[in-house]
Amino acid sequence: MRFWDSSALVSLLVPEPASGVVSRLLRTDPEIVVAWTATIECAAACVRKHRERAASSAQLAGALARLRDLSGYWNVAEPTMALRSIAEKIVARHALRAGDAIQLASATVAAEGGEEPLEFVCFDTRLALAATTEGLRVVPEPSR
Repeated sequence: MRFWDSSALVSLLVPEPASGVVSRLLRTDPEIVVAWTATIECAAACVRKHRERAASSAQLAGALARLRDLSGYWNVAEPTMALRSIAEKIVARHALRAGDAIQLASATVAAEGGEEPLEFVCFDTRLALAATTEGLRVVPEPSR
């Protein structure tokens, strides 16, 4: 099981340089865990690509349809008081935006009690470094 940050999920929705890598990761382990904010963040990223003319209207419609389909299968780390508390501690330890802290806190909560370390699929360098510091295994490994 892997936790997927929005930076990786978007590559499943729209063609990006990382799309091949994330497609292979999904094929090897189709069980996706996400933060409760994932659909919002992914929709915003897809719309931003359209607004910036990096995606056509047809590509946007396809990406949002894929998001609806994919989100029907993934597991969601729901917002709880414990998750909020962890996110607040994470922003004190790392230079992260609130959304990234929620992502990392969600992954931390999802990893609790697991027999193996939870893999964190992420392409955001700052978030990947924070995740590594918090004890998660980032895939693909971030370039230094």
